[in-house]
Amino acid sequence: MHRLAIAPYGELTGMLSHATYLVFELCWAIPVLIVQWALGWRALWRRRRVLLVAVAIPTLYLSCADAVAISNGIWTIHSSRILGLRLGDLPVEEAIFFLLTNAMVVQSLILVDAYAHLLRARWIPLLRE
Repeated sequence: MHRLAIAPYGELTGMLSHATYLVFELCWAIPVLIVQWALGWRALWRRRRVLLVAVAIPTLYLSCADAVAISNGIWTIHSSRILGLRLGDLPVEEAIFFLLTNAMVVQSLILVDAYAHLLRARWIPLLRE
């Protein structure tokens, strides 16, 4: 009988080496972003300017704050788990993390706003029964 073996965490991160942080964050966020665009692409496209600004501003702010924290030794990113590409003091993976996180949050807000009328029409009558 064959068994599917899943590599222990240490072994997996060792295999990914310098791409570890990037691979993990992409595997975490990309499925959510794909579902959001697959189900709500019309609403997201209609509000694309708002989406871009609402993602860009906090991404820039958080990236700058993180760069200050890293450069002052408040926290560190393990150098063996990142690519080594930097935007000043900021590892590129950190900027990508903030970009992905902000995109998921802003897109969720746009989608809830766009489809709130459907939720109200469907669920509020059920609550009154």
